[in-house]
Amino acid sequence: MACPDHNSSTAERRQRVLDAARALMAEQGFRVSMEAVAHRAGCSKQTLYAQFGSKHALLHDLMQEHLDITTSRLEAFNGQAREPLLAFAIEHLERLSAPDVAASCRLFSAESPQFPEEARAIWRDGGQALLARLASWLSLAMEAGCLRHDQPHVAAEMLLSMLVGLELERQRFSVAQRTPQARRAWAELAVDAFLRAYAPASPAVQC
Repeated sequence: MACPDHNSSTAERRQRVLDAARALMAEQGFRVSMEAVAHRAGCSKQTLYAQFGSKHALLHDLMQEHLDITTSRLEAFNGQAREPLLAFAIEHLERLSAPDVAASCRLFSAESPQFPEEARAIWRDGGQALLARLASWLSLAMEAGCLRHDQPHVAAEMLLSMLVGLELERQRFSVAQRTPQARRAWAELAVDAFLRAYAPASPAVQC
């Protein structure tokens, strides 16, 4: 069948497909098919392939959307460090704690040995891309004198590790996760600890 609501915009149709793919990945992991996505989104498989080209391209766009939302406060360095880092930290923890993301992560972890290429693509388009974006932003903060200049990629991985803590382990073993208030408190603790660890020797600017 053809996509319904021919008056809806291309962006709306695209978002409907991404939402469908996200929900199905939480249910089926790497086994999700383009046919299932088309059925859930309410469009034909031919329309889906015409819009995205392949399952790999669709998953890439889905990870890109997730990444764009998570790093929206890190689009440009504006001379401040704590406020945008804290906003990023809270958004990152909220996204990781979303039920569909948590379910997808559990399935990906279990299925990665059976789908190594798909798993590597998810890591490349997700975790590795997130690390690169954060490192780029931290590099700008270091150049501005807000942080000690020292291996931005290492700093980015350290901050991400501090933020996530044991949250993924809680998800893996179905242990109750932190409340939104507790996540924000943890984000503040982690960001402030990171800023102390990477504080410049002689702060020349107010960040």
